[in-house]
Amino acid sequence: MSADLDCAELPRSAALRGVRRRIGLSFLGHPSAYAVGVCVVSLLSMATTLIVPRLLDPVAFGAFALLGTLFQYAARADLGLSQLADRDLACGAPDAAARGVELLRASWALGLGAILILTPLAVAGAVLSGRFAPGDAALAVVAGVLGMVAHAPTSIYRAASQHWDFALLALLQQAGLTAPRLAGLLLAGVTGCFAALTLWSGLLALAFAQPRHALAWRPAVVLPMVRAALPLFVFNTLWLVTTTANRWVAALLSPPDRLGLFAFGANLALVGLAIVGTVAQVRYPKLLRAMADAPEGRSALLAGEIQRAGLTLAAVALAAIPLTAPVIALLFPGYEGAAGTTVWLALACLPLGTAAWIVPMALVLTASPLREALRIFGPSLALLTVGMAAGDALAGIAGQGAACAGAGLVLFAGLIGLFRRADILSPQAARRAVLTQTTLLAALALTVWEVTP
Repeated sequence: MSADLDCAELPRSAALRGVRRRIGLSFLGHPSAYAVGVCVVSLLSMATTLIVPRLLDPVAFGAFALLGTLFQYAARADLGLSQLADRDLACGAPDAAARGVELLRASWALGLGAILILTPLAVAGAVLSGRFAPGDAALAVVAGVLGMVAHAPTSIYRAASQHWDFALLALLQQAGLTAPRLAGLLLAGVTGCFAALTLWSGLLALAFAQPRHALAWRPAVVLPMVRAALPLFVFNTLWLVTTTANRWVAALLSPPDRLGLFAFGANLALVGLAIVGTVAQVRYPKLLRAMADAPEGRSALLAGEIQRAGLTLAAVALAAIPLTAPVIALLFPGYEGAAGTTVWLALACLPLGTAAWIVPMALVLTASPLREALRIFGPSLALLTVGMAAGDALAGIAGQGAACAGAGLVLFAGLIGLFRRADILSPQAARRAVLTQTTLLAALALTVWEVTP
């Protein structure tokens, strides 16, 4: 068994202690075990996401996509405690065990409160909108919140560099997005999918998050923790909302079948962004170290990184222009009407994907995450809403997709402004980065207009 298991006396459930005694799992203590495992599980999860449209018609898929965003929002109900764990816990810290217990108790407190508050709100939204079943909305929220609680020990072990415990729990959580979700979908459609996620997350929370702490929390401990974590939570949450809000705007603008077609393209784009984000999580610590080692060259280093990411994503978007329609017709019969909006959403991945590449660094390098979040994401969300309404009036769901590309460019420019204000990018490098993205996106847009009948 790896030596990191004894690095700190962190809270561990009886189930986790039992698994730790099993022979044959010591390889999970190696730092690379999680990197390899999460790549495999993430690819399986993405493959599952691509299978879903083959099992649902566009109307059902639209509901599935909206419920999926509810699930993601509910999973953020820890209000930033996972980021707080990164700050407060370190391998060998004398108070690591006590702080770990406090974080577990706070997660249970926030989880129980979120279920009581968010579930009736989601059910009411389902009744008022008519876009998805109230029971499905409740399942999505409960599954997301239980997933957050189950993730609490995972974040504690990650922050304390307990590689074995972290790798095991993180891979178990990721696994819930593959076979269990797909099995639920096959057995009972959309309802079965979120019921399976609820069951999986609930079992993990009961087994590893030590439910005896659920009622042992104290407001005097929880509230200061939430206040300390709130700025990073707002930044992270607004980034998630910005990348998923287009489905909700589309739900307001489009009938159910057109919403399903738009959501199909949006989900494909989100798979691409997830791949970029996964790679960025591995890449950005190396960039931060390089910037720290040579601060005088950090502007050129970051500018070069942004340029390489942008050119790579532009090449992928260019390839998507002629390939999207025939691939959809071949692999996703019934979704041929989504080809136009999917192309525009692929173009949106140019600025959004480049933003996803640098967002982790922005979180680390900004001194004012709350103010920067409002400055960056507020205008982008406003433009997304207005632009999608205008685009829908002009060209239906294809116009909505084009508006997503424009709003993504504004978001990217906002992030570049953050790095400029932090004195990471020089004025010349900042202007060049925005100009390059604008030029690439304009060239791709002209190509789409040229080839579109």
